[in-house]
Amino acid sequence: MTGEEAGFILNSSSSRSSYSWEEFATKSGEFLRKTRQHALKGVNPGGHYEAIWCRDASYILRDWFLTNQNIDKTLQQIHLIWSHQIIPGKEKIIYGRGSPEMKFLSLVAKNKVQRTFEGALPTTIYQTGFSEVYGQNPDLDSTALMVSTTSWIFDMLLKEERGTQRYQSSSTRSSNEVPPTPNYKGDSLVNSTIKQEIIDFIVPHMLKAIDYLTKRDTDGDGLLEQNHNEDWMDTALRAGKIVYSQACFLLALNDFTSLLTELRRDRDADSMKNLANKTTNAVEQELWSEEDSCYIDIQQSHHIGGPYRTLTQDVSLYLVAISENFQKNESLETYQVKDHQMRNLRIRQENQSEKGSTPASYNNANDHKRVRALHTLDTMKKRLWEHKWPLVTEVELKSTGPWVLKPNFYHNHTFWPWITGIEILARSRFNQLDECNILLSKLASENHPHVHTLYEWINPVTDQGNGAYPFRTGISSVRVAIADILWRIKT
Repeated sequence: MTGEEAGFILNSSSSRSSYSWEEFATKSGEFLRKTRQHALKGVNPGGHYEAIWCRDASYILRDWFLTNQNIDKTLQQIHLIWSHQIIPGKEKIIYGRGSPEMKFLSLVAKNKVQRTFEGALPTTIYQTGFSEVYGQNPDLDSTALMVSTTSWIFDMLLKEERGTQRYQSSSTRSSNEVPPTPNYKGDSLVNSTIKQEIIDFIVPHMLKAIDYLTKRDTDGDGLLEQNHNEDWMDTALRAGKIVYSQACFLLALNDFTSLLTELRRDRDADSMKNLANKTTNAVEQELWSEEDSCYIDIQQSHHIGGPYRTLTQDVSLYLVAISENFQKNESLETYQVKDHQMRNLRIRQENQSEKGSTPASYNNANDHKRVRALHTLDTMKKRLWEHKWPLVTEVELKSTGPWVLKPNFYHNHTFWPWITGIEILARSRFNQLDECNILLSKLASENHPHVHTLYEWINPVTDQGNGAYPFRTGISSVRVAIADILWRIKT
């Protein structure tokens, strides 16, 4: 590595200190105020999407909880969603509309098929007694992300009740700040009996959900496998071992472990923890690419979306998942120091590697993951950012389905506020404050007739907003990232 390259890494990723945080906080406060009314209108994604999408609901419900909304309504929606968990013969399920394996044809799932789906959540809940699985099998992220959000909310409520809450509310906070976990002592559902009844109802459902997800590791290597269109990018046709899907599973396992520990269900908690370790180790072993200098999907041989080694923006969710573990025992100040040390270690390693000397060693496994995370974020910026637009795919897709998409349309090489919120969260965890400000400026831009975040997706060539409007999932994703960052600024 040359001195110029080393300087780029330090300058592009280093903290500009308190000014960057203050700049971000100022933009964030204005963004939260402007989007609040849109975030509260329902648990459906918004615009022309009237049904409940379990994946999207996971972000919307977390947003409601983080920004001090009515906990009664939040828990009612959680209960509603889990009451639609797939149980053979319980309700009508259609499936296959997004599956090339099924020639994009919808079928009614008979009991035999429903038994293979048992424990999963559907992609979409339309009405009482009728839900849809979009692909050939239930998408992995819908189930995993709802386990994560549900577990996290329950865990926070229990910690609040027992006085061990990790995120503390402030009665003297400024109008620009929204703390991640408010104080719910005046809320009717803080009643221990009512809350415990809801938890007792849903925890067994989540155990079944984890059982279902675990079965999706068909070869036993610790990584979940999927067919085409069984995640959020429902036209990109990727199949195999997808980094994003492993990240969703890891988030579910981590948050469920914490809840089960709080419930003193140590045996179940240990089981979840072991699964989380197995998943993390598998990702590090199988989905890290030295050639690409990032985490990247392993596509199956029958994958048709291509190109084969396409980098996607949603790998950033894995960085969020592993940084959750880093932060459990570290303050923000300690985290910033460690981050700076890791950059220096990475530069030394690369310099030594070029000279043929023995690489510097890591202090522990987390240090190893930090260095890889920093490499991944740098690679994402180089390969996914075009004129400071972060795009969901680095190149145009060679095939899409069920619809043939032109370049810069829907999932084909476009800008999505939803996943950009996740990238902001990931970059903030690794102290990339300048990049966070750049991305938030894009999301909150008022040069367009409407704030970019209100659109489902943006054409990066024309700056034209498209899809559902206002798209609540994108709004809530960014709000969740902001809430997390503001809490860490405050502490």
